[in-house]
Amino acid sequence: MNKHFGFLLLLCICALPGCWNAEEKAAIAKLKPTKDPILEEIYAFRLKMRALYNNRRFAELEQAAAELRRTKPVFDNGSWKIVQFYESFGCRAEEPESMWQLHDRIHQDWIAQFPLSITARVAYADFFTDYAWHARGSGFADKVTKEGWQLFGERLELARKTLAEARELTDKDPFWWLVALGVALGQHWPKNEYDQLLEEAKAFEPKFWGYDMARARSLLPRWYGEPGDWEAYAEQVARRPDGLGAEVYARIVMDMRGYYDNIFRETNASWPTVRQGLIEMRQKYPRSFDLLNQTALLSSLGGDRDLAKEAFGKLGDNYLPSAWGKPERFVRSRKWAETGVR
Repeated sequence: MNKHFGFLLLLCICALPGCWNAEEKAAIAKLKPTKDPILEEIYAFRLKMRALYNNRRFAELEQAAAELRRTKPVFDNGSWKIVQFYESFGCRAEEPESMWQLHDRIHQDWIAQFPLSITARVAYADFFTDYAWHARGSGFADKVTKEGWQLFGERLELARKTLAEARELTDKDPFWWLVALGVALGQHWPKNEYDQLLEEAKAFEPKFWGYDMARARSLLPRWYGEPGDWEAYAEQVARRPDGLGAEVYARIVMDMRGYYDNIFRETNASWPTVRQGLIEMRQKYPRSFDLLNQTALLSSLGGDRDLAKEAFGKLGDNYLPSAWGKPERFVRSRKWAETGVR
């Protein structure tokens, strides 16, 4: 056999899927699923708040919420602690109806003990919103049962009324508007009324980026938007002088990424703006392992080998499973960053 022909044959064989699969499997075997220390801190905080809730230690919850509203702290990835406070009370979708009813009784007991509490009512409204979606389910509208639609509407209305009661109280809470935006979306408020609620929220707390995530999702075609609308909103909110600039743009794209295979190819999302936002966030929150993983992932989607290579170089074989979904995606993205071959 001609030696040059043999060499070319070897190259062809190694280019076959089986050869790549073997290489990929070997790379996957070396990966080390790694926890994010900041996410672990968040989980620990939520467990502590949940224990207080489960044991009906409402006075301690009241004190904790008041302090969070006063000081406006965030975790070392930018996540607002007041958001994690409320989310610690959630009931999992797979829980039986008896568990949802137990949560209902806990919330009623909380309000009975603290009838003038903004915290108790915001938490109860948030519960009703989750309970509404539990009845509806996450499927397409034509798959929802008649009973599901009825309970969905009834529970959202209970959430709206609870929020209206909370609005009359002296204290104000940034999470109130986040729950209200969820109710407005579920009840299909007119777009101008939703926008008015959003502007009210942004005036109250301009850097509370949860409002912007909610608005971007509401601008998907399935809700209020048309193609290109959420991207235009992301540009608009990034230009607000009292906002977070490129950071909030990047956060919106990180949140919307799951709706697309490649968000930069399928939408008008700007990779340069996302890049700037990721760099700013990593400088601000250097301990966040999630942000490093998001940088590697999004730079791969955005076709930025330089930034991808830098991020993967820091990651090595360590990766955050919740960011990547499957380890194959991490390995393939890293290989592209190193070689330029998809």
